[in-house]
Amino acid sequence: QQDMTIRVVRVTERFLIEQEPIPFESVWQGDPNLELDTQALLQEGAPGTLQRRVRVFYEDGEEVRRWVESEYVTVPPTTKIMGYGTNVIVRTLDTPSGPVEYWRVIRMLATSYSAGTSGTSPSSSWYGRTSTGMQMGFGIVAVDPRVINLRSRVYVPGYGVGVAGDTGGSIKGRRIDMGFDDSNLQLWYRWVDVYLLTPVPANIDYTLGLQQ
Repeated sequence: QQDMTIRVVRVTERFLIEQEPIPFESVWQGDPNLELDTQALLQEGAPGTLQRRVRVFYEDGEEVRRWVESEYVTVPPTTKIMGYGTNVIVRTLDTPSGPVEYWRVIRMLATSYSAGTSGTSPSSSWYGRTSTGMQMGFGIVAVDPRVINLRSRVYVPGYGVGVAGDTGGSIKGRRIDMGFDDSNLQLWYRWVDVYLLTPVPANIDYTLGLQQ
């Protein structure tokens, strides 16, 4: 029509290829070829690649819109696999009282207590009794059952053989409380190697070494 203005817009499009790295995961896996409480790299991890096909529209050279037309994994990530040992090896330790057989060694903070320092009133029916019902005294140690099974035998250098017969509110994780009679209480507060003696239990936390 007369006096009408016509604007011509040049419309173009193009496709872009974008790439984005895909991070790899890390997992732990039991390995019977590794000794208990050891670990090794079984497979190195590597990132993958995610590729996108992006469609872009232009009007007179200016971008007006874009969208992802497709995306796909061109290179899948490789999972990093760390192995922890499940091979239990029984060894012999010479002690002042004779040789003992052990299957695991745990570095633990050792403290000491007796019936009189346990916080239980002497008038209580539970005075002198442990959480498992054993009689408190030398040779009874308190442990965290998640670390050392109750009623199992341990050897602590400088103390001797003890039975894991008690627990405690503050005995969590890598803590062990050495039991004494009230008459011969010795004060302990030191890091020691605790030897878990045979027999090897049926239920073993193979991942305990990973918590260090």
